[in-house]
This record gives sequence, structure tokens and C-alpha cells, in this order.
Amino acid sequence: MRHSCCIHYNVLFLLTFTTANTLASNSVTAKLHQSATLSCNNKCSGVVTWAMFHNPGNILAQCNKTKCWSEKGYEVSHDQYLKGKILLTITAVDYSNRALYTCVCDGVDACDVRLIIETLTSLVQLNPGQALVMVLPIPEPVEVMYKARDSADLYGAQICTVTQRSLQCQPEYTHRASLSYPNITLRDVNMTDSGTYSIRDRKNEEVIHIYTLIVNVVQHESGRNFETWIGMSVGLFMLVIIVISVVLVMKNRRKKSRNREKTDPEETIKLNGSTREVRSRQRSDSDAKADQLARQMVEMDKLIQCYKSESMRKSQSWTNRNDIPVVEMLTMKKTEMEAVVQDSEQDTVCQWWRLKRPELDTIIEHWTKYNTELDQLKQNLCNKVSHQSNHQTQCPRERRMVQSWPGR
Repeated sequence: MRHSCCIHYNVLFLLTFTTANTLASNSVTAKLHQSATLSCNNKCSGVVTWAMFHNPGNILAQCNKTKCWSEKGYEVSHDQYLKGKILLTITAVDYSNRALYTCVCDGVDACDVRLIIETLTSLVQLNPGQALVMVLPIPEPVEVMYKARDSADLYGAQICTVTQRSLQCQPEYTHRASLSYPNITLRDVNMTDSGTYSIRDRKNEEVIHIYTLIVNVVQHESGRNFETWIGMSVGLFMLVIIVISVVLVMKNRRKKSRNREKTDPEETIKLNGSTREVRSRQRSDSDAKADQLARQMVEMDKLIQCYKSESMRKSQSWTNRNDIPVVEMLTMKKTEMEAVVQDSEQDTVCQWWRLKRPELDTIIEHWTKYNTELDQLKQNLCNKVSHQSNHQTQCPRERRMVQSWPGR
């Protein structure tokens, strides 16, 4: 009995040790073609080397007490090394730099840092019959995943693959899809093609680029011709009314202006200047609101892509000084976006949100289920250890997966 108890405690210790090592690893997310700096929190007063985990023999950078050197595309600072800061800078990040980097101090592993490239997002609005062009920014093999509008499926389905510069697609896409490297073209799009198209790296299992396609609604030709004729007639009539009204208003304004200039010329000059200032301020406010709305849409796309992957849930830390539960954070972000969409009167923004809202709801549901399963697994493990040891063990209370607020 004592031997069995020891075995179970050893297993529990091994699980705890393994989990701690996994959670200790960190990552750095960088934008394509921009610089990124990897840092190691451990101290080292000896020889420091940086290399990719899968190729430890290829030293990318090295520092000692007298000097530092690095390969092309990488930089290390000797001054920072002398201050106890172990840093490696990648000057212009591209997809060949994606890897797990290992920092070694005097032949002993000091830390591991993973470099991740931020997923690209594009919003494309086309008319029926036009072509969607998607760029392949990485070497093969890649696949194209399609998720239809209002679909509850989190990842979508594979519609095409590219291997050895050969395009293979599902039968319903074969006659419309073509490859002119590095572009994949989907011709003659229609309303049913609306949705998201993800370019996915099959080797590293990462989504590289997400295209959100919105195909505009076009009426049938016969009804469109009739409504066009009616619209032109009404438009012409309204144009005549508007021209007459403008002429009358302009005459009235000119008459009032002449009378005002005769009575008070200085007041007229001040009034004209104030009008121009108000109009300029209104145009600036409108442009600022449009820019802010576009940034919020891009941030929501990135948030959805970041939190829908299985690996993202497994790599989260348990505690952080400014952390809150992931499900609560995602729900608050959804509520904020609902308010933004309601304030916006643009049809394109409403169509985009009808695409993204079901996907965000599915992510929240998956995270909630994941937290519940993780709590149950920990409770079962604790109960099992308590039963095997023949005494009551106080099991830890439930802890929810937490995540820092974006931007903190």
C-alpha cells in the first residue's frame, strides 16, 4: 500500500513539474517585415548563444565579456549583455524566422522563446461575377479553408490545397479556382461565396492570412431595369426641384448678404470665417470616426483569430497581476463591439458583424467548455490521490483560465 501511494505521488509531482515548465515558456508576436526582440529573464555572466531549437548547431548570435557577434538579419548588444540583459533582435521578420529560439548560457539551456508572426487580415467587398485574389506569402504546402456566413463551424472546411506548385480543389471549386504563383484566384464569385477564406500553413499548422469576403446584393436584370427607369425619372424630377430651390436660395442669400454688407461689413467677414471653420471641423471628425471604426474591426478580427486556436488555450499562464477570465474578457469585447455596430449606420459594418458574431459566440462557448473540463480533470486527479493515500486531502479550489487585457 505504501509503495502504491509513493507511485501516485511521484506521478502527481511529474505532472506538476511538466506543467510548470510548459507554462514558463514565453512567446513574442511580431508584425511581418518589422523588427522583433526576444528576451531571456535568466542571468548569465558567461558565454551566451542564441540558436533555433530545431537547429542548435547553427549559432545565430553569441556574446562574452569581450565582444558580441551575430549572423545577418540578427543583432545583439554588448552593452546590454554587460548590464545583464540577454536580448536577440531580428531586424526584419519574415516567415523563415518563425521558430522556437533557445538561449544557452555556458552550455546550459537558459530559456526558450517562440517567435510568432501576427496573422494578416483583409476585408474584401466584391460584386457578383468579380474575382477574389488571395496571395500565398509562404512556401508550400498550404491549404485554403472556407467558412460560410452565419456558420457555427469554428474553423470551416478545406476547399483547396497547394503542393509542389499544383492546385487541388474540391469539385465545386475546380472550374473557378486557378493558381498563378503566388496568387490563388477564385473567379465569378456570387452571394453564396460570402464568408472567410483562411490561408493556412500545413507544415506549422498556422493561419497566415484571413480574407473576409462580402459579395454585394444585386437584383435581377428585369426588375433592375424597371426600377432603374423609375429611379431615373424620379431622380430627374427631384433634380429639377433641387436646382430651382438652390437658385431661389442663392438669390435670397445674395440679397441678404448685400444688405448685411451694407449694414455691418466686419460682422459679415467673421460669419463667413466661422462657417468655413465649422465645416472643416465636421470633416475632420467624420474622418477620425471612420479610422477608429476600421481599427476596431481589425482588432476584433485579430482577437477572434488569436483565441480560437487550441494551442492558444494550452499556452496560457495561470496568474498575472492584471489578468481577468478569458470568457469574461471576450464577452465584454463582444458587448463593446455590439455598441459600436449599433452606432454605425454603414451596411458594410453590419454585414461584417453578422459574419463575426457567430464565430465569437462559438469561441466563448469553447473556452467555457474548456475551463469546465479542466476544473473537472483537476478535481478527479485530486480525489484519486486522496483515495489512494487513505486520508482526506484538501483539493484546490477551481481556478479559471485567465488572460491579460489586450494592450496592457
